[in-house]
Amino acid sequence: MREQIPAGRSGVPAERRKTVETEECGILPKAATPGLQLWCCNLDDPRVLPYCDESVLAAGELQRAGSYRLERHRQLFIRRRALRRFLLGQFLGVSPQSLCLVETSLGKPQLSPSSPERCEFSTSHSKNVFAMAIAPEGEIGVDVEVLRTDWNLEPVAAMYLDRRQIAQLETIPTSERQKQILRFWSLREAFAKASGHGIAQPHDAEIPAARVWDCIFGADSPLPGWNWIQQWHRIGGHDAVISIARKTQQKIKSEHYRA
Repeated sequence: MREQIPAGRSGVPAERRKTVETEECGILPKAATPGLQLWCCNLDDPRVLPYCDESVLAAGELQRAGSYRLERHRQLFIRRRALRRFLLGQFLGVSPQSLCLVETSLGKPQLSPSSPERCEFSTSHSKNVFAMAIAPEGEIGVDVEVLRTDWNLEPVAAMYLDRRQIAQLETIPTSERQKQILRFWSLREAFAKASGHGIAQPHDAEIPAARVWDCIFGADSPLPGWNWIQQWHRIGGHDAVISIARKTQQKIKSEHYRA
């Protein structure tokens, strides 16, 4: 059975206020495990745009949108924030406009402590690709990274990996190295988000980058209680890797999720 999204809560025109199947609206779901939802979409998909109405945004979000100099960047920001509210509203059973969202001192978004509804969530974007993970509890982080042919990621690997791991990287065919380094970077960022740190924050004391690399290439999860999944998908004309990290005793089932 295909999952469904009740329409009409996030700027969907009145004439479309019916139950819209996810494949029709372009916002594609796959629950990674019971209680955890993952959503991903192409922000330029015309089917997604009705769910990106800026009227659901708070004053602070609109002010930030207005700070973008390029209209393209402003529109993508509005779509991401409107979708975040729409999907949270669906998960919690409330209107997107009623949600009060705040940020921690390190910039991690969360529901206001005064909100009667509770859940954990994380969002990510790369170019026109958007991903969001939502769970009723447990620290979670999601990251999406688009593979770009004009990037050389080997200097990034050199900054974080030890000699053994660099030697391991050099055994990978040159044509595949960029993808493997991007996998490392994406999972590292997912762990950082779940921990409540930005990627630039000094969180390596908790999750060393070298252990993130090892957990991709054969080792177990880097910390007790941490679980993760990672998949490659074609989204919005791009090859993209999506990573989810979750700090919980409940396993994340390694299922495919559509994109």
